[in-house]
Amino acid sequence: MSSAILDELRFFALAVLRGALILAVYDVIRIFRRVIFHGVWAVALEDLFYWIATALLIFELLYRENDGAVRGYALFAIAAGMLFYHQTVSAWIVEHIAGILRLIFGILFAPFQFLLRKLRKFLKLTGRFHKKKLKNHLKECIVILLSK
Repeated sequence: MSSAILDELRFFALAVLRGALILAVYDVIRIFRRVIFHGVWAVALEDLFYWIATALLIFELLYRENDGAVRGYALFAIAAGMLFYHQTVSAWIVEHIAGILRLIFGILFAPFQFLLRKLRKFLKLTGRFHKKKLKNHLKECIVILLSK
């Protein structure tokens, strides 16, 4: 085989591996989300950073290995790597590692669960009180501003 064909095969293999890596990174995020509660904004920020990192990983691969040329087979190889990883080990890894981490955190933080529930309830009530107080102050300010 010619060296050009071997280089293309090597690039294809690297693209497949990069696709698997990209999905493995997302699995780490999925595990993190299953173990620690996330709000909508936290999920959105995580996804934004993930997609920026993904774009940089793909750009770096194309720039370093293919002189920056975007070729259809390179994108196909990345997608194939992602699909292969997803269909083979992704679900198993996420499920088992998240389960193990939940068990560990459950054991470690069990003594603090009662205190955390009471603290959460206190903060919720305090937040409601301050929200009502702030609304009343805003109403007073608006009345004062409009009355002159």
